[in-house]
Amino acid sequence: MPETRYISESDGKGKILNRVPYEVSDEELAEEKEQDAMRKAEKLIDAISNLNGAKVFLKKLVRRLIKNGALP
Repeated sequence: MPETRYISESDGKGKILNRVPYEVSDEELAEEKEQDAMRKAEKLIDAISNLNGAKVFLKKLVRRLIKNGALP
């Protein structure tokens, strides 16, 4: 379902003068969600410092993919 967001117009001194609504489509929301998930995945991958950490990450990833139906 699309989401309404607002752009705030201020006087430059912190006082909000106007809020302009705009709609974010389902496709844009899905893209934002995907980008957020990828940022989290990158942080998790960057935190892997040894083989055991890589195995734990891979097991969690595979479990999640199976749960979501991406893997048989």
